[in-house]
Amino acid sequence: MQARWRPCAPGWTASRTPGPGPWEPSADDPDAPTGGFGAPGRRHRRGRRGTAGPARTHLQVPLRGTCPASRGRTAVRFTVTPLGGARSDTARVVDAIVRYLQPPPAPAPAPPRVTDPSEVEGPAAYYADQANEPGRWLGRGARAAGLAGHVNRSAFASVLSGRDPHSGERLITAQGSARRRPTLGVGAPTRLDSDGAALYGPADAAAALGVSAREIKRMLQVGSAIAVASWLTAVVGTATAPPAAGQRAVTPPGGPPVTPPGGNGGLGRVLGQPGGSYLVPVMSPDGSRWVRQTELSRCQAARAEGPDAETIRSLGDPGDQLSLAEAARLVGVTTRYLRRLARYWEANQARIEAAVAAGRRPRRAFLAAHRGTGARWLVTRQRLVEFIERRRPPAVRVGYDLTLTTEKSLGVLALLSDPPVRDVVLGAIQAGNDWAMGWLEDTAAAGRLNGKTVKAHGWMVASFRHLTSRALDPFPHHHNVVANTVRLADGTHRALDARGLYRHAQAASALATAEMRHQLSGRLGVRWRPGRSGGWEVAGIGDRVIAEFSQRRNEIDEALIELEEAIGRGAHPAEIEHVVLRTRPAKNHTPAGVLVDTWRERATRCGLDPDGLAGLCAGPPPRQVVDTDALFASLAGPEGICAGGSVFTRAQAMAALANHPIDSTDGPAQPLLGGADQLLEFTDAFLACPHVVRLTDGDDPLYGTREMLAVQGRIVDRYRAGLHRGAHLVGDSQLADTLAAHAHLSEEQRRLVTAWCQSGHRIQAAIGRAGAGKTTTVAACAQAWAAAGYRVVGAAVKGEATRTLAAATGIDCETVAWYLAHPDPARTPLDARTILVVDEASTLADRDLDALIGMAAATGASLRLIGDPAQHGAIAAGGMFRVLCDQHPHHTPELTSSHRLTNPHDAAAAHALRDGHIDAALDHLAAAGHLHVVADDLALYRHILGRWWDAHRRGQDHPMVDRRNRTRHQLNRLAHLLRWVHGELGPQSLPASANRRFAVGDRVCARAPNRHLHVPGDPHAYVRNGALGTITAIGQDTTSPDRDTLTVDFDGIGPIEVPRSFFDHHLMPSGRRDAGIDHAYALTSYAVQGATHPVSTSRIDPTATRAEAYVDITRGRHANHLYLTTGVDPLDGETLPRIPPAPADVAVADRLARSTSEITAWELTHPGPRTTGPGLSR
Repeated sequence: MQARWRPCAPGWTASRTPGPGPWEPSADDPDAPTGGFGAPGRRHRRGRRGTAGPARTHLQVPLRGTCPASRGRTAVRFTVTPLGGARSDTARVVDAIVRYLQPPPAPAPAPPRVTDPSEVEGPAAYYADQANEPGRWLGRGARAAGLAGHVNRSAFASVLSGRDPHSGERLITAQGSARRRPTLGVGAPTRLDSDGAALYGPADAAAALGVSAREIKRMLQVGSAIAVASWLTAVVGTATAPPAAGQRAVTPPGGPPVTPPGGNGGLGRVLGQPGGSYLVPVMSPDGSRWVRQTELSRCQAARAEGPDAETIRSLGDPGDQLSLAEAARLVGVTTRYLRRLARYWEANQARIEAAVAAGRRPRRAFLAAHRGTGARWLVTRQRLVEFIERRRPPAVRVGYDLTLTTEKSLGVLALLSDPPVRDVVLGAIQAGNDWAMGWLEDTAAAGRLNGKTVKAHGWMVASFRHLTSRALDPFPHHHNVVANTVRLADGTHRALDARGLYRHAQAASALATAEMRHQLSGRLGVRWRPGRSGGWEVAGIGDRVIAEFSQRRNEIDEALIELEEAIGRGAHPAEIEHVVLRTRPAKNHTPAGVLVDTWRERATRCGLDPDGLAGLCAGPPPRQVVDTDALFASLAGPEGICAGGSVFTRAQAMAALANHPIDSTDGPAQPLLGGADQLLEFTDAFLACPHVVRLTDGDDPLYGTREMLAVQGRIVDRYRAGLHRGAHLVGDSQLADTLAAHAHLSEEQRRLVTAWCQSGHRIQAAIGRAGAGKTTTVAACAQAWAAAGYRVVGAAVKGEATRTLAAATGIDCETVAWYLAHPDPARTPLDARTILVVDEASTLADRDLDALIGMAAATGASLRLIGDPAQHGAIAAGGMFRVLCDQHPHHTPELTSSHRLTNPHDAAAAHALRDGHIDAALDHLAAAGHLHVVADDLALYRHILGRWWDAHRRGQDHPMVDRRNRTRHQLNRLAHLLRWVHGELGPQSLPASANRRFAVGDRVCARAPNRHLHVPGDPHAYVRNGALGTITAIGQDTTSPDRDTLTVDFDGIGPIEVPRSFFDHHLMPSGRRDAGIDHAYALTSYAVQGATHPVSTSRIDPTATRAEAYVDITRGRHANHLYLTTGVDPLDGETLPRIPPAPADVAVADRLARSTSEITAWELTHPGPRTTGPGLSR
């Protein structure tokens, strides 16, 4: 039986007819869910399975620009951030988290006079950096610990410290090797001293410290010797050294030694021993040794802090040979850990030494040990000191911040509205947060036991709501601090296995979004519109308002203003040392009434006045009837979930369903509005429907659609069917003449020409590595085919790549889109005498490749594909060009020798990166002086701009390459300013959106094609996507800026007059608003693929792909400079203490090592070997 969902006030019902309650059973579905509407804090019915899909109503909503972009974007999103710091600073880390999220109550200053006193009541009575509303406890683990309701500061601190909030005992237990107890909890000792102090036997102390019985024995020996030495020093003024390994310690007369004071030292200072290298025992009357709680805590704190290198150095000669056991004791780690590092050094010594020689820190830790007699590991004291000096300080995780953030339109609706609406909106966001956190607890909460993941019974979460950004804009967000301990079913606690948080964050975001939309639409009648960057925004809150409240203000903006002023005075960017990033001040304690009044004034200036805002919630709930058959068919169609990739996960299915446009019976299409329960139900139904194929097994399987599998299957089948067909053959004499005319070709280029011209294949691929001479080789092929009487045409995805191919080969070329616009066999540009050559074939989407192959098959034409699977792939679902190369290596000739890179280190780096040897690639760049690790974004701007400017003045023009829009925008502005200050540009400039200015002499790039804009009299010489050019004239109309024009002399095309309606921001065919012309001083890696420059200057961070890095370091003939920076802060400077990030070069290397090519659905259903290496696409 089908359930037909429709809205009712305030909720939803499974019926076409009105009913009296929020959740009502309908006449044709008596089993529809019942119960109250999803109020904040309500426990929803996760996992409940309803009936099958709703009534049949056809979807009449265009998906282009909506579904593909929204595959992973939701209105509210969870970001996972590990919280912690140095182990020795655990107390300070915990205190900082508590103070930031749960500050002590303080009297607020008297608010200024406001129009409506109610404006400062409730959640709006909020000072920007201090939430006056307390946090809330969430989770079954919290309830089991007696924590409910408001968060208490003391209990919050105890939980973060890993202790019971009531007794102070440690929650995470260690296995008691003494077997006196099933588990040993620090604070639950095996016996007590006469004064009530906790005592631990050697085995239990070893379990608490995580060391072996042999290691704890040695620590007790040294501790006994230290105590004796201390006693002797006090009595007779002399001391002795610690006993050698195996020697019995001497117990002083008069009973057990005094417990040493806390801290890294204590009695150990008598003999210079590191504080974490020993334990001073107490003796019982029967001669057994015990460790007091205070001594154990002292040792743990010292081991967490780590030893000082000078302390180790002072204990002996640099050449002293130490066993790994002794070295481990001195450092405060285990012998097993050092043995693993020694083996890594043994296996990778040459590569590690090369990295160090190049001035780069190796990505992995190592110990330069050697094998002595009997293959026993030894390390010199000097090598141990070096290990300590380069070792990254150990860190401790006290928890994870699952931060739920919202779209700007939600913040505007929530915090600029009157109190009744504000409370409902904030309540809906909180309900979505709580629903998703409960689902995550059921799904992702797990611990580790004996090396295996064990499902947890519950976790402890302290959830805090903040309402503004650091820029004091409306920005409701929730900090959900998950303690790093989970409760297992047997009542014990283990450390949280956080992998599930990262794996399920996207699904949780979709569920929170669905529940939030469900409540807002049901209770307030809120409607939604497609957002500019995907997803959905509140209808009625326009892009201008959103942009007004999206102006991220941070310290880099102020520094860039100073940098810009200095450049304007003629300073060289790299020499501007006085500009520094200042520590960001704390948020202002601005009364809520002042904030709200200011926000409303800003919104009114952007066209949203209070009456307009109130009208957004004045209508009835949208009426939505969901036909699941049509919904699933649309989602599984070409413009659905597989528009951007051929495989997807359950989480991506959730996000796609949450954002899919659904017809509304009383207005524009809306996203799915049935809530989180409905989203779970629809997700399960969609994944089980006939349109979807499960591709892999396991806990997180991959799925594909039958439509996408059919596309990829046709590509492979037609390719194989076209092998050895005798198509478009070139005779031996004609081929010989061609090769003689191209004597400059290398041997591998000649092999490619022969293979393409004499294989007889209808479809054939070839791999051309960066700088290997692809177009030169294609030109020879084209000449041979022409000599044999065939017609040769070319194509590429990008317009500029098409022009470049035509210029280099002399053949007629058009974009792939142009060919696809001529599908009629009677009017197709292909025929039985035609060979179509597609350049940069790795960027070809699978559906486009399928269409081209179909056109060739229908007309008898042949198809040749040449590209590089190691470079950027298709923006839409792609990967089949690589699959054809992988599956048919004997039919796929390859150009491997780069004729572009003249620097041997750059060439070696490119080869190493392509083969997956990341460290070697970075080492080669470093050896050439081409790898630059910069500390912050300001240093990046100064250095990369200075290097570009110096190269520009030497005549080595090239674009700076950066993927981030914000960075490119700033680099373009600063480069324009540099040229203008030094008199290289015309005095008159034309202002444009986004604070850009254009002048005569500026280098620019076309960001979109336009066939209506062309050289006068030559419609084929039109503005192509990616075309580069120079501004030669400016037409400025002071009375009507809409009539302004730029005349751009495009390289290889000619001069074209471009109106403001194109060069400035405007609505693109894709539905996005973007500028048609931008400066070309800084471009994306995708834009420079295929280009060659004298030198290259690029930046990547830990979000880069291997394909991006490979393209970046293969553009410059003489030098390829690569700048590495840390990632962008997604939370804009929240000051919660986080786990210290890895150095930029280490983080980037880790990311590149994990980066792989785009996997295809066809491969997962046809497993087999891959022959083109690791692949570097995504």
